[in-house]
Amino acid sequence: MGLGLALAAPAAVAASPAAAQAPPPHVSVGIGDNNPDLFTDARFSATGIRHARLIVPYDVVRTGGWQLASADAWLSRARDLGVEPLVTFAHSDRRPKYLPTVRQYAARLREFRSRYPWVREYATWNEANHGGVQPTGFNPRRTARFYRELRRQCARAGCRVVAVEVLAASWKQMWRWVRKFRRRAGPGPHTWGIHNYPDANRGRFGTTQRFLRAVRKDEVWFTETGGIVRFEKRWRYDETRAARSVRHVFRLAALSPRITRVYLYNWQSDARNRRWDSGFMAADGTPRRAFFALLDALTLERFRTPPPPVVPDQLPSGPIRLGHDRDD
Repeated sequence: MGLGLALAAPAAVAASPAAAQAPPPHVSVGIGDNNPDLFTDARFSATGIRHARLIVPYDVVRTGGWQLASADAWLSRARDLGVEPLVTFAHSDRRPKYLPTVRQYAARLREFRSRYPWVREYATWNEANHGGVQPTGFNPRRTARFYRELRRQCARAGCRVVAVEVLAASWKQMWRWVRKFRRRAGPGPHTWGIHNYPDANRGRFGTTQRFLRAVRKDEVWFTETGGIVRFEKRWRYDETRAARSVRHVFRLAALSPRITRVYLYNWQSDARNRRWDSGFMAADGTPRRAFFALLDALTLERFRTPPPPVVPDQLPSGPIRLGHDRDD
């Protein structure tokens, strides 16, 4: 099957004949990975991708330590390469179950923005509906107040805000959480982030389609998605399945013109993480099949990004090695 057909939208959501004549809206592609080494990999630069996502504790500037040092390195390298960072806040590592007050969240946000004034894109909270993992999971109303505070501060600074990032599953709790958050989020339009791993890795469309209906006319970003190589015992190691899932992500992105950005997680596997693996590169740096699925998608006009600026002292001294086996 040709690539254009392989990544086409499903027949159930086909456009009208008049709409089919118009070029599809552009979808910006980004990478989510907290490792600053992402920006020193010549293969990342060769993709032309100009967006990347970083997750930090909401109190990272106040608590300092290795996480602040890592954020410093990550954001500095992104800035040097001209990559636009999306910074997503999450729970404190020191007090992971603690839900801050709105005043505390606002103060920590001001500290972060003061330290990194060039950051122009933020998300209120990572997988905020994930009860038991995120302290926001049982308090959508306060999370909506966090969003309003972030939006207020960013309105003055000219930042763009993703209302919240939702783990998109078929749970009834998820839909109740989104409805309660939406009622307290204030007037729109809003930009929503979803993490639609279940659809991506099962070759489905349903949960993503339902989410699009739930947020009506608002813009939607896939702020975390991709092909799972391994996840505990539920998903046994399978690079071919992960590559197939990456291809399906781009089909999901064709469901609606309201989907305007996709962040794939993540660039390189971490050998220390025995629980999760969705890397385009193996821990030893070997490219996987999913990486070539990404490269194929980036050749399409809808997902193509402009070439990165030339940074002379970061150019590789020899040819860029992308790997050999592309059979999948």
